[in-house]
Amino acid sequence: MKSDIIVIGGGASGMAAAICASRQGASVLILERMPKVGKKLLATGNGKCNFTNRYMNVKCYHSRQPERVEAVLSAFGQKAAERFFAELGILPKVKEGYVYPNSMQAASILDALRFELERLQVTVRTDVEVRGVRAKGKGFQIDAEKEVFHCRRLILACGGKASQKLGSDGSGYGLAAALGHSIVPVVPALTGLRAGEKVYKALSGIRTEAALQLLIDGKTVDKHRGEIQFADYGISGIPVFQVSGQAAYGLLAGRQVQCMLDFFPDWSRETLIQFLKERIIRFQGRPGEVFETGLLNRKLMHECMKLAKTQGDGLPKAEKLAEILKHFPATIVGSRGYDFAQVCAGGVDLNEVSPANCESLLHPGLYIVGELLDADGICGGYNLQWAWSTGSLAGTAAGKECHASYRTN
Repeated sequence: MKSDIIVIGGGASGMAAAICASRQGASVLILERMPKVGKKLLATGNGKCNFTNRYMNVKCYHSRQPERVEAVLSAFGQKAAERFFAELGILPKVKEGYVYPNSMQAASILDALRFELERLQVTVRTDVEVRGVRAKGKGFQIDAEKEVFHCRRLILACGGKASQKLGSDGSGYGLAAALGHSIVPVVPALTGLRAGEKVYKALSGIRTEAALQLLIDGKTVDKHRGEIQFADYGISGIPVFQVSGQAAYGLLAGRQVQCMLDFFPDWSRETLIQFLKERIIRFQGRPGEVFETGLLNRKLMHECMKLAKTQGDGLPKAEKLAEILKHFPATIVGSRGYDFAQVCAGGVDLNEVSPANCESLLHPGLYIVGELLDADGICGGYNLQWAWSTGSLAGTAAGKECHASYRTN
């Protein structure tokens, strides 16, 4: 079967690419390994689909080549994404910069994309397992499990390794590598982190506000603040998600990785010590639970007290307790892995694709988009924006190239 353009992967970036390519007059075929397109999209934003963010800055992304990330976002940014979805009928709802469909349902975004694919008569083939790709003549050959496909332009939109049950199996990295592309080591990102301390089993289920520092070999490399969720394996929550990719790279390099939690981030160490000294005097001779009441979650505060006590049954020293409350340790021994990650860090080296349209600099006519590329965003709609940006740029360019080649042939 031959098409002008084949898109391998029917996720966010693949659907955007297919729509934009078809709008240029090209015949487009999507090959999707799952029974339906866009399954992972339904899980985004806890089912609400925060599809972009009005605070769009390259600092919200991790990549070896941030200047290329910035160039892509400049070519197709947040405003372009909102216009794209407005044309599909999506009314946006903005909450503190986070942009959702007004329905607050991820299904609305997926439906809008599907309806446009149908209108444009884009062919969608599901349950297709691609085994290999290669350049052939003036185009590409795609070898699937039971079929062979040919196209003039090829867009790799296969996703990464995160959440394999939703369709991402990491096969796209192998396809890109087979065509000569370099792959920056891939690790899970936007996921929980496993801690070595035994105390976390006792804290499982607790949620609390805190400031988090990520330290690698004792040096602070990132900071975030928000709700921390304790689990039997360690820590989770958005601040943890934001640093998880960097933590995974630290572990991959064999470095010491640690998170420090500050349960009183608005207080200086000196202010907290003075407060605790006065409280110790006030409750001296009373049961420890009296002292603990009202400071933090009762179980969390009790565990902090146990860690701060050096001996005896009395109250701990104010200085020791303040140290625990402002530097609660989590020695990171691993992440929760790809099954629990929202995205991956790493991927195809951005130096090998054009930031203007995501076309391969090694194989003209090949485009690589979305999570396959070495760029991952923090929580807040940034990874979906990357999908819309790269998919739209690649699809538009590939469609125009096909149209131009028809005119010259």
